[in-house]
Amino acid sequence: MTKSMLKVNLYTIIERAVEEGVAYGYMRGYKYSDTPSSETVKENIVRGVMSELSEVINFEDKID
Repeated sequence: MTKSMLKVNLYTIIERAVEEGVAYGYMRGYKYSDTPSSETVKENIVRGVMSELSEVINFEDKID
């Protein structure tokens, strides 16, 4: 029996998480206002991106 190696394309996984986070954060920035400040939009985009990244990256692991 031969072993199969699974290769994960980390770039694609992270790219998708960032894209989804940006889209979510952008929409969230406009949730309560039709004219949000640029800071509100930026903050929501950062939160969205970090939330999506935390779904595919475990930030709690320590590197020794």
